[in-house]
Amino acid sequence: MTRTVGATLATLVVVLAGAVTVASAETIRIGGTGVALGGMRILGTAFEQQNAGTTIEVLPSLGSSGGVRALLAGAVDLSVASRALKDKETDKGAVARLYATTSLALVTSEGAQVDRVTTEELAEIYSGARQTWPSGETIRVVLRPISETDTKILRALSAEMAQAVDAAFERQGLVSASNDQENAETLERLPGALGVVAIGQIATEARRLKVLRLDGSLPNAEGSYAQHPEFVKSLYLVTTGSASPVARAFVGYVLSEEGQAILASYDHIPVR
Repeated sequence: MTRTVGATLATLVVVLAGAVTVASAETIRIGGTGVALGGMRILGTAFEQQNAGTTIEVLPSLGSSGGVRALLAGAVDLSVASRALKDKETDKGAVARLYATTSLALVTSEGAQVDRVTTEELAEIYSGARQTWPSGETIRVVLRPISETDTKILRALSAEMAQAVDAAFERQGLVSASNDQENAETLERLPGALGVVAIGQIATEARRLKVLRLDGSLPNAEGSYAQHPEFVKSLYLVTTGSASPVARAFVGYVLSEEGQAILASYDHIPVR
């Protein structure tokens, strides 16, 4: 069951745009892709401790596109995205800076009796040809929207996987999660679930999920599965020319040695 967030986002942008004119100049609102929100909260807490009177407010997931729209509407001070900006976004004044990457991981629920999967098995699972784990437990695939970066990365694993993911969207009864937090919560809740979550999100949100070996390996120090370097999400801070001094200071903190060290301790790969 896919949930639509467009109407909710539109309402949120309108409400926040109206509120921003009365907010304290020392309040920074951040919105955007769910995969980055846990990290922003942790960095925000550290920044607040060093900047008395400053408040970092991290909004619920708006998605990458929703976050940029909110930024351009003046509803947030900074946005976070897990993709590069589109031309239409930069044309309106949005500017993105890469601040970290984090590996995507194939995961299952914490108690599942499985610890590995191959690309060939994944194709069988997503197509519906294989529906149980070796233990006999039912596999419950959790899908992301077809336009999501996670889905595109899965499709890129192989030609067979691309066909299998397309087939999965035609199958009846599969669960679809509209944002990163709903995705992680669903994977935690469903016994035998299978889906993808960034390891940075798992770490910053203390998610109870089991990371599976893919084709024999776990995500490595370079931030991806050994045989699949494409299994990585890039994370961007997005600003405009009208960013406040305190918002610019927070961006500088995220990119600082201290900010990057904090991210590294939560399974992010710092920018070099």
